[in-house]
Amino acid sequence: MQKNLLPFLQRGSRDYQPVVCVDPDAEQACYVQALTGAHATASTIEDVDLAAIDAAIVAVPPEPSAEIAEQLLQHRIHCFVEKPAGPSTPSLRRLSEVAGKMPDVHLQVGFNFRYAAALRQLHEATVSARESPCWLQIEFCSRHPSAPQWGVDTTVESWIRQNGVHAFDLAQWFIPSPVERVDGHSLPTSDPDRFLAVVGLHHADGSHSMLRVGNQTQRFQVNAAVHASDGSVYAAPSLESVVLSRDAGMPAGTQLFGQKPLDHGWDRSGFGPELEAFVATCLDRSSAQFPGITDALTGSQLCDQALSELKPSSASAATSVA
Repeated sequence: MQKNLLPFLQRGSRDYQPVVCVDPDAEQACYVQALTGAHATASTIEDVDLAAIDAAIVAVPPEPSAEIAEQLLQHRIHCFVEKPAGPSTPSLRRLSEVAGKMPDVHLQVGFNFRYAAALRQLHEATVSARESPCWLQIEFCSRHPSAPQWGVDTTVESWIRQNGVHAFDLAQWFIPSPVERVDGHSLPTSDPDRFLAVVGLHHADGSHSMLRVGNQTQRFQVNAAVHASDGSVYAAPSLESVVLSRDAGMPAGTQLFGQKPLDHGWDRSGFGPELEAFVATCLDRSSAQFPGITDALTGSQLCDQALSELKPSSASAATSVA
């Protein structure tokens, strides 16, 4: 919230006006109100005149997230919901059913890395390459969380559902072909709350996604590469660049995109662009595809299957991907 939602609301715009900040912690609600210029604060949704609200940003823990979003949708309020948007696959399935009955109400889930500048460039550059079966590599590592959170029993599950779901979402964004099988292997580490895992996704079209995920790293790492059937490799080795290496007998590449890390992650991580896209869609200014509740549900199902492979004793029951 500190890195994406508050900076966006602080910037201000003629396109929107913060109306009310809702938080059971009155001090926190007043703090956000002071930063955003909202007209009022409230402790619960029930204290808000929902008829005066057009759109809402829901940034709360997973347990109440889906319930709050459902309540707002039933009042025909557009919602941006931070991922994972719910505590479990059944809760997301219910939210998907509610949203499906209101196709004119916008429900976007906060998979911000789809809007990261380098990853969008990589996605656009590989449209033709991904028309044939390909191999996708994604690395997504972050030091936190390093302890169980949100009512789950293990650090592994906390991390997979909070951060690993980003990697699964990116895999489905690059290769939308359904996943038929999930393989997983966790490498041992010296700290029981630190892990490194490799997860393989076998897609119906013959493509394969290999995800390297974990919290064993000292720093945040995101990179991706698409290996095309002609031997070419399109890679985003970081969130600052995209490089094409063609199979021409020489270990040389061409930089397709590059930017210096001067924005403190605003565009590089997609934080600003995803919220700008949400506002544009609410105002009917954009018909671009956005990550929605169906993507969140698919991501959760993949989390279930990966956890059953990585940690059978503590994982949720595996769920097949429809």
